Amino acid sequence: MISRRGLLAATGLTLLAGCSSTMDPNGPLLFWSSLRGTNTVVDAWNSANPREPVVLETVTSGFAGGNAKLSNAARAGNAPDVVSMADADLPMFALDGVAADVTDLVSARSRAELGEVAWSGATFGGKVYGVPLDLPPLLMLYREDLLRDHGVEVPTTWDEFRDAARVLKARGIHLTAFHPNGYNLLAAHVMQAGGRWFDVDRDSWVVNFTDQGSLRAAEYWQGLLDEDLLFLAPGSSQEWLAALAGGRVAAHLVSVWGVAALASSVPGGAGKWRIAPVPQWDPARPSIGRDGASLHVITAESTKKDRAMRFVEWMSTSPEAITARLSSGRSSLFPASPKLWGPASTQFKTTFYGGQDLYGLAARQYELQHGDWTWGPRMQSTATSIHHGLARIPYGTTIARALRDAEAETLPDMRSLGLAVRRS
Repeated sequence: MISRRGLLAATGLTLLAGCSSTMDPNGPLLFWSSLRGTNTVVDAWNSANPREPVVLETVTSGFAGGNAKLSNAARAGNAPDVVSMADADLPMFALDGVAADVTDLVSARSRAELGEVAWSGATFGGKVYGVPLDLPPLLMLYREDLLRDHGVEVPTTWDEFRDAARVLKARGIHLTAFHPNGYNLLAAHVMQAGGRWFDVDRDSWVVNFTDQGSLRAAEYWQGLLDEDLLFLAPGSSQEWLAALAGGRVAAHLVSVWGVAALASSVPGGAGKWRIAPVPQWDPARPSIGRDGASLHVITAESTKKDRAMRFVEWMSTSPEAITARLSSGRSSLFPASPKLWGPASTQFKTTFYGGQDLYGLAARQYELQHGDWTWGPRMQSTATSIHHGLARIPYGTTIARALRDAEAETLPDMRSLGLAVRRS
């Protein structure tokens, strides 16, 4: 998996971090983000709104990057006004009091425009703590030439996917990879299979990492591993990227944001790659998972919440904002707002993928997503537990075992926070 938030925004703006404070109601907004294209978005806002300037600080991503930096800044009393984050991280920052409750600040227009599924990822405990930016369905990026040359049709079901993997493996090619550090991609497969790791029942958290959907996904991918049909390597590793570039791995499962990321990671593949819907369990009842939805959070510490909300809603609903973000060609963000799909499709060039209509395809998959998924209150800890388990796969551990062990570690971790929690 190419780590979405490990890919930094282009540094086209001189950073002025430290020149203003979130405690100064008259100062510029301080904005932290690691998302690609954010610098051009901020430039566009500042050009159109010189009286409400925004200062961007590009941060690294992930648990040890932007998350840790935000937690430390909040404790020190110098958090930014606005920060980009993954929806999986929202419950943690809401519980810690870092993210502001913005329920009463969100406009009725944004509520209607961004849709119920998108808002489900920005809501915690019945309150809104963020504004959705994108809602990216999982897709399958694949080498058209490799499949064609070996007589393999693009799989539309997971059974066909297994059959295709067997044909290619007999010719020395892995159809795709399995990433031991990719809990979010595993979660996308669980979503599609109907699993739910976390839920809330009245005042209690409910945890189950081995429900029917979770085990279905785990056992399917374990079966592919047992047959040596998957290239086992960490996401973003040089080993995996070299295998992609060298034609030893023929497909990559990733959400829409990864379309641009792959093109920049394996530039020698231009014109060879294509985009397809992810395979289905049952085509008569299609569903889809997602890997990495983003949102923007206004911090509780900010004294400029009204201004911050105007800026945040503009980023999520304005054609000018999506056009600015995609103008460099480094971002393929898929907006949560359907009205922005048109501007996005005209801005993002798909020459690398033979000129396919990425946004038209993604729009059809978007409708298959559902909001029946809740992230846990400490996904940083939970993800680390999952990764530790998956890292032992070469030594005999299974995916199902990794999930069971992660659940066993997550339950006491949540209880240590004073949360009521039970296993379903």
